[in-house]
Amino acid sequence: MTDSDERGRYGPIRRGPVCIEPVQRLPFDISILSVTGLVIICELDDPPPGNSRPTMSMKITQYLRLSDESMIRLDMDRGVSSFKHGHIEAISWKRSAVDVISEVLTLVQAEASVPDSFPWEQYTEAARLRGIAVDAEALRDLPHTVLLSDELATIYEF
Repeated sequence: MTDSDERGRYGPIRRGPVCIEPVQRLPFDISILSVTGLVIICELDDPPPGNSRPTMSMKITQYLRLSDESMIRLDMDRGVSSFKHGHIEAISWKRSAVDVISEVLTLVQAEASVPDSFPWEQYTEAARLRGIAVDAEALRDLPHTVLLSDELATIYEF
């Protein structure tokens, strides 16, 4: 084996002339995308530091879904921690999915000026800061989805 054989050989995958064209990237213009929905993702979070009681923490991250199926995160995150007091036996966090989703929606709606309504003006402002033009009325008519992580589903025993 010669020295050049040890380094390896190159063989083109396709036969015929090689045409090398530089990759052209298209500019990304978020302003041409429309908002198609609100997505609220709930995940298990680290418990507050220094707590010795049994604790379960959930972080709530909010997104706008866009017409190209991408999502833009809003800086409107929420969270909740649950504590168990005076338990000696095994801890159970069992709750129904309906109860958990209801609590999540209550936390998200806490900033609204009208009870039981989303804070649409805050969503509009957060979207505007990211270059997305949408008004509160348009957001109000869009579907919203609450997604719970597998870890939370296991903890809540769904």
